[in-house]
Amino acid sequence: MIPRIVLQRQLPSSTSFLYTRRHLSTTAPAQNARGPTPENPPAQPHPIDPRWLTMMKRRVGRCMMFGLKSNQVDEAGKILQQLARDWRELIAGSEGFLTDEKRRALYRHNVVWGEMPMKFPDKITIYQKLVQDPSSTLASQSAFQLQVMILSESRQRPAARCHEDIVTYDYKQNRKTPELPPFIFDQFKTIWELQEKAKQEWRQRILEIENRVRTLETDSWDRADAVENTGSAKQ
Repeated sequence: MIPRIVLQRQLPSSTSFLYTRRHLSTTAPAQNARGPTPENPPAQPHPIDPRWLTMMKRRVGRCMMFGLKSNQVDEAGKILQQLARDWRELIAGSEGFLTDEKRRALYRHNVVWGEMPMKFPDKITIYQKLVQDPSSTLASQSAFQLQVMILSESRQRPAARCHEDIVTYDYKQNRKTPELPPFIFDQFKTIWELQEKAKQEWRQRILEIENRVRTLETDSWDRADAVENTGSAKQ
């Protein structure tokens, strides 16, 4: 998102933002999305539920416990490395949040006891996104809405979500501005396009990971002639 200090500097001195924040459920919106299973592999890019990351790790772990060939071990390692490196983007980016350094709100911020809905010690990463397409809903309005995702670094999943209602207010006229300043509207159109692009890109990567994990399964424990590798030892 655009840093608020930048927006405020470009607004007339009499105009400012009024914020209203509502705390929402800690459960992700995609909670009812069916997770991938060996019997029901996904075919199209799709949203994920909060347990997706854990389930992917467990499925790879089951393959490794069953026994893999050396090339399969390498592939399993690459999948786990990608999950460890990109988990924030896979979770937040697949919902349209922009996760790059310039746009995230907080990154691995220390949690002070009592301030957040998770146990200390933990760190949080926070992302924001526009809720509505500015081209269809914001052109003649003086307000905009942001959705906020708060990620727990220790749990690697959403810990909480918030909804922000933000209004531009003209103190000289003592009322809301009739519409958003043009430079803000132009920025919002760009941001919305980036959000939609991020959503498609990370959902496609999710599908690719799921297909790679499924290949590991069908090449190891989930094949007709599968025999578990229990190792060997000299008698």
